[in-house]
Amino acid sequence: MQEKKNRKTLQELTFKDNFMFAAVMMDEENAKGFLERALDIVIDHLVISYEKSIVYNPEYKGIRLDVYLKDDKNTHFDVEMQVANHSIVKRSRYYHSQIDMELLGAGIDYESLPEAYVIFICDFDRSD
Repeated sequence: MQEKKNRKTLQELTFKDNFMFAAVMMDEENAKGFLERALDIVIDHLVISYEKSIVYNPEYKGIRLDVYLKDDKNTHFDVEMQVANHSIVKRSRYYHSQIDMELLGAGIDYESLPEAYVIFICDFDRSD
């Protein structure tokens, strides 16, 4: 007999839970408000994707972005909920590189690369 996973009720979920984080951030007004406050910018409109995967080659590590957003100025934002302190600096570096690879096609000048942000929302103080 299989053990049932400990599932939370909707009332028990917090912003840190994947379902609730996505539910809050998939609302354009919530996402706009968060980004505008966090980055001190003004956003007119956002396109929002949930759990966007970027995998270029099965031999290399791919990424799954929690909430990926693009604004009307072609600025890209990846917002990640982070509950474990595992190599955030290097993870951010890798996520940036993978996002940049997707945004800059072969033969395109580097000046065409749009702005991109990777934002980690952490429930801990960073120690590294």
